[in-house]
Amino acid sequence: MTTLGVDIGGTKMLLVVEYQGEKISKIVPTGKMYTADEILREINEFANQLPFTINSIGVAVPGLVEQNQKIVISDVLPNIAGMDTDFLNINNIPVYLINDVKAALIQETVLNEKVDTVVIMIGTGIAAGINQGGQFVEGCKGWAGELGSIPISTMDGIKKLDELASGASIIAQAKTDAETLHKNLEQNDASAHELVRTAGGYLGLAIATVINLLNPQRIILGGGTIQYEGYFESAINVAKENTLPELWEVCTIRKSEDAKYMVAQGAMKFVVAQEK
Repeated sequence: MTTLGVDIGGTKMLLVVEYQGEKISKIVPTGKMYTADEILREINEFANQLPFTINSIGVAVPGLVEQNQKIVISDVLPNIAGMDTDFLNINNIPVYLINDVKAALIQETVLNEKVDTVVIMIGTGIAAGINQGGQFVEGCKGWAGELGSIPISTMDGIKKLDELASGASIIAQAKTDAETLHKNLEQNDASAHELVRTAGGYLGLAIATVINLLNPQRIILGGGTIQYEGYFESAINVAKENTLPELWEVCTIRKSEDAKYMVAQGAMKFVVAQEK
């Protein structure tokens, strides 16, 4: 069985399939105004260009997903709200929707489901996936993990974590694009470093909250934002300062080892589990 994995993000969409031990992939730019029609077109074109037949499709999205069938809301891509598996149906191929962070969590826990794990994705927005005792913590509607919405007190009032530490907020404050910001950091631009360190610090407060609340054995960070120089280090330092020492000592924190494909591959594994 060949499954197509799709990772839809705020700046790009990754389509990937594994065939005869090799990955075949394509990256498509997205953006705040990206639509469901554009997603359907790209999936259709990619699938039809493959020299073999796709048997199923797993689509990971940044937003609240209801019963693996419909996107209820997406702050990152507001135009895809309401998109469902019927709309994405291509040649009667089964389609499954999953929240992108839950897909990442599946990928990171597939080899050891019994380790209490929290995956935090920091991209355009921020969200978490939680595995405790071998079970995913999903909440009564399956929407648990909206870490980017937690309130944080600042000198300018109460702000959401997304407004303080996400990739979108950093770019908005820097008034530039990600590529230029990386260059500014490499050139030791003081204002760029201060901006990134501050944002990383706010993520650190969220990490400390997660550890103090859930006492996980490990936290795995993914998403493009953690690649900004100094962001990860600032987050770790602030998290350690604000976590109970006993809880900190039993929790490991690291970056994902395969950040590019983790979400898409998690979506593919989710499909395989659903079709067993």
